[in-house]
Amino acid sequence: MPKRTRGRRSTEVRRTQIADAARALTVKYGSEHVTVRRIANEIGVSEGALYRHFKSKRDILSFMVERIEEDWTADMAKDGATGLTSLEILGRSLKNHVSGIEQRRGVSFQVMAEIISLGDKKLNRKAAEALDRYTARIRGILAEGIETGEVRKDLDPDSAATLIAAAIQGLVDRWALSNCSYNLEEKYESLWQTLRDILIDR
Repeated sequence: MPKRTRGRRSTEVRRTQIADAARALTVKYGSEHVTVRRIANEIGVSEGALYRHFKSKRDILSFMVERIEEDWTADMAKDGATGLTSLEILGRSLKNHVSGIEQRRGVSFQVMAEIISLGDKKLNRKAAEALDRYTARIRGILAEGIETGEVRKDLDPDSAATLIAAAIQGLVDRWALSNCSYNLEEKYESLWQTLRDILIDR
């Protein structure tokens, strides 16, 4: 293997290792208590070695946003079953997403909260763009449902997608504030029934 390829792969592995350590520490201590020193200690390297891969904690957060969006995309794309209606696809995709959030202990929302608190415009824009793409996935499913007559035709898919995304975030926020003390998927089922009743064309 050419030396350049090995070096690139080694860098990617280390960056992923750093992001995974930051994620684990976020779950353990909260994002505001995750420092470059703590991350370096977690993976057993010096701070200087870590700075060879990321210039600052902001750079680490930026990389974590990319990883979070990959998780969200994978969550929403897990259900490849055929013959489902638009609302069935949406309901199952959101359930996959909530399940993924529960397994990851809600770390994505902690990272987003940390980004907001920093007030970094570049980071804010990157996080907002990731959320926009997530909401666009919901909007696309709703638009298909409107075309097939399953979803109410008087519904604005953009506003409805924003409402659904906000409802999921609110659900996860309450769960996180309770120290993850209950089954998130069970709470989701009740929420989805309410959302579905609002969306369906009767």
